[in-house]
Amino acid sequence: MDRRAFLGTLTRCGALSLAGWPSHTQPTASSSALGLRLTDVTASAGIAFRHRNGSYGGKLLPETLGSGCAFLDYDADGWQDILLIGGCEWPSRRRPGAAAGDRSSSIRLYRNNRNGTFTDVTRAAGLDIELYGMGIAVGDFNNDGFPDIFITAVGQNRLFHNTGKGTFTDVTNASGLGGRSGFSTSALWFDYDRDGLLDLFVCNYVRWTPSRNRTARRRPTAATPAGSSAIAATERSRTSPRPAVSSTAARSRSA
Repeated sequence: MDRRAFLGTLTRCGALSLAGWPSHTQPTASSSALGLRLTDVTASAGIAFRHRNGSYGGKLLPETLGSGCAFLDYDADGWQDILLIGGCEWPSRRRPGAAAGDRSSSIRLYRNNRNGTFTDVTRAAGLDIELYGMGIAVGDFNNDGFPDIFITAVGQNRLFHNTGKGTFTDVTNASGLGGRSGFSTSALWFDYDRDGLLDLFVCNYVRWTPSRNRTARRRPTAATPAGSSAIAATERSRTSPRPAVSSTAARSRSA
């Protein structure tokens, strides 16, 4: 069964399973008995993020995925802030002559105002960048007490070091993570070797390009899984405060 037929079957099964599901516009007696009710406060809290996937009719695979979000106390004031990741326009669809400054940021960082509202501090924090983001992993990789962020993407993943002064700096290349273009989805910080420094596990999806996507639409079985080399990459922190260069396999190697 190809991908399109599988999704069609899944949709039909879902419709059948929901056919008898009751529709409620008001809280039911059972939900009231729980003693809580959720209210949408997105707008009143100052959150104005809108996810972009760059879709234009080409039906590209990454457009069906994403995006990541995280709660983190980036300024260590004891209040949780919000980080949201989105996509961007595909390079081939950008307006001719459009400068980098004309493009909107794929990232939104909202600082907690401690009163139920948030302020967009993306530009001030140095995160006003464009990328086709997928996921976020938050962790203090250099043990300075401030959470750093790793963003997975279609293309180059990015690592941002928290300076502890309300800003982030891009240390992707300095950390040895540059030059690794792919299709990464999720990631995890963990200390796999128990040396007190966080290591990085990156999960990739498939080998994908726009041309491969078009081929897959004609021949659904043509999309080839990336294999073990693209399933994961583990970056191992050494005694220095930055992750060291590693192999593209799940197990890291010595620098």
